[in-house]
Amino acid sequence: MTLLLVVTGCSDNDDRIEIVNPSPKEQWGKTLVGSDGTIFAYPDLYVNYWEYTWSTEQHSDLVLRIKGAFPKARFFSFSLYDDEKGEAIGGFADNEIVPDDGSINPFVVTSPDQGSFTVYIVPSAMDDSQVRRLGSPNVCRVKEGVRRATIVVREYLGVDEYGGVELPSIEAMDRNTMEEVAAPIRMNSNVTSFDVSYSHLWSDERDEMPFFLASRGAYYPNNSTDYLFARTILKDDQVLVFSFVPVTIPKTVEEYKTAHARYWSICFGSARDTHSYYSVYDEQAAVPDGEACTFVVCMQQNQDLEAVRHKVEAEKAKGGHWQLVVWDRERKSVEGNAIGDCIVTMYRNILPDKSWEYSISSMIPTPYGDPVNTAQENPDKMIARRALGKYGPHGWKYTTAEFLADQWTERNE
Repeated sequence: MTLLLVVTGCSDNDDRIEIVNPSPKEQWGKTLVGSDGTIFAYPDLYVNYWEYTWSTEQHSDLVLRIKGAFPKARFFSFSLYDDEKGEAIGGFADNEIVPDDGSINPFVVTSPDQGSFTVYIVPSAMDDSQVRRLGSPNVCRVKEGVRRATIVVREYLGVDEYGGVELPSIEAMDRNTMEEVAAPIRMNSNVTSFDVSYSHLWSDERDEMPFFLASRGAYYPNNSTDYLFARTILKDDQVLVFSFVPVTIPKTVEEYKTAHARYWSICFGSARDTHSYYSVYDEQAAVPDGEACTFVVCMQQNQDLEAVRHKVEAEKAKGGHWQLVVWDRERKSVEGNAIGDCIVTMYRNILPDKSWEYSISSMIPTPYGDPVNTAQENPDKMIARRALGKYGPHGWKYTTAEFLADQWTERNE
């Protein structure tokens, strides 16, 4: 549908302009799916994204009004970015959004009702008196100097592609008159562009694989999430083992406020293209609160793969919370290249409680380039196992023979 301006005459003195914007699914970009291998920067496999980008330079007097229904999902958020830099400049997590009058926010209170919301994106030049005229607490301001802005909606574990609801509508108003005007036509965004440059790190060859807190990136980061990351090269005759006690997740909506985190997952991606290829999230892992889980990573090309698989199944039969990930270095990416043997592991915590003693947010971020050396500046705050104890993942590589002979327990306990 194209944008229409329809003039309707009610009388000689009353001509009204009816604003007909495109439908929501036409306003937003196509669904970006974490699991289809097209998104860069190690996405979770259980998230869908949508983006809307417009020129704030050409529409400096426009207020965007985003209206929709709360989706049925584990988590969703609005994030606002400088599209030229990928820098986050604002946004709302689901539980921060105040619902419309007479409605409810199902991420705050358990309810069978769907609930609706309205969020405003205002230009940097809009003064506080104008903002107050909106009568809404859900206001996000474009940063001064931003020429192109991007809104990204994220949904984790939605009941279907759109979380059981329509995508939010995007409407516009003139900030001076508060009259409705046509919403800007969506521009192409840089959100799907990413400069991938792979370089070998000396630490890739080490048997030890520590985890570090990722620094806030400039590539459209999710402000509601913190990440631990680790990286290693796995050979065909090796097995990688790491273990930790996962953060406890809430069981009801009412527990969201006091939860240590809303959601956790472990994702495995290729350092050669930054796509994610394997992922396990909290409910799949099914780890009881306070108990440890163990992840075992083995190459598809390992000649003893079946023996490794049998051992993992035996440990699970004894009550262990084990996960086996079989990495195929010959698997082809969407670009047609082998994903290779350099694996990046991401431990994701959404809405981590920064006041919790073992929160990954309490750590000091470590740059990606040479994290092992950099972490020596303050290892007690930069290496997850030292900073978080049993709640911090930590890995080691073993020969397959060592793993099958239980020699891995000597280091991982």
